[in-house]
Amino acid sequence: MEARTRGESLMKASLLALLGAVYLSAATIVVSFPAYDVVLKEAFPAANVVLLTKGVSDPHEYQLTASDVMFLRNLTAGDVLVLSMHAPFELRIAKMAERGEVKARVIDLTKIQLYLTYDGRLTPYTSGVNPHDHGVFPPNVFRLVEAVANATGLPPDEGFMSRLKAINSTYCCKFNGKAVALTPAAQYILYWLGFRDVAVLIKDPEVPPTPDDFQKAIQYAAVGAPVLAVVTRGEASRIVDQFLQKAREQGIQPRVVVADFSKGYLSTLEYVAKQVDSAGSPAAFPAPASPSGGYPWLYAVAALLAVLAVVLLKIKRS
Repeated sequence: MEARTRGESLMKASLLALLGAVYLSAATIVVSFPAYDVVLKEAFPAANVVLLTKGVSDPHEYQLTASDVMFLRNLTAGDVLVLSMHAPFELRIAKMAERGEVKARVIDLTKIQLYLTYDGRLTPYTSGVNPHDHGVFPPNVFRLVEAVANATGLPPDEGFMSRLKAINSTYCCKFNGKAVALTPAAQYILYWLGFRDVAVLIKDPEVPPTPDDFQKAIQYAAVGAPVLAVVTRGEASRIVDQFLQKAREQGIQPRVVVADFSKGYLSTLEYVAKQVDSAGSPAAFPAPASPSGGYPWLYAVAALLAVLAVVLLKIKRS
């Protein structure tokens, strides 16, 4: 009799555990941009994480399909939508939620994240900020995970949180000096590492760099500043190749790190930090003693100054 009772208790416990697992895996987390999906899959492995713009070359230009609309309308109150709120299709989803057409809870990232201005100031969301965090900035990851946990009732993975805290405590604000961000998201990683003087080459994915931005990036790379490109969809790093070509034309061999966050969040974050750490702080790299060996823009400045000096001398004698 006792054995039977024990067996029934074990069966009930197993059934409850199974029901609990089904409940915990039931939540769907829909994200609009990569690499939020990569981060949340690692943070909530029991959840169903869906990237709405999967396979799209430019998520900013995405338009909702009929199947997207049906999918969104079938979400429940236990599901979550994570929206960066800077693309038209995201604003449409938010309007659908306001009208009650979508029952899932909306996490408006502009309400919980911190953003960088292009001159390196950290601020709540406002006009003129760099909106391309893409979920890779560790301070924002902590906020995002907390918001999703509160919205769904899902506890984040303990291993994920433990490792993120360890990486953050080891590398956050460890470095200083100059750095180059080839892509907008790279500015966030470099800021997290401690760099406050960052030349951001590409401020918008579809807009080419200005001559001033390009020249500043080249100048920083010339004095040994680390150069970082962050990609989030596994796309070809065309901007990296273009920058390297232009830099080498001027006799510069920059140290470039490419961080592909589509391959994993924590592993890539730690990889970037170790790459920068292994190269040493850029503050230890002195500027070149002379412009010889491939800095034609310095010759141009010197020539211009010489011409101005001659003109001023003639004016003074007259």
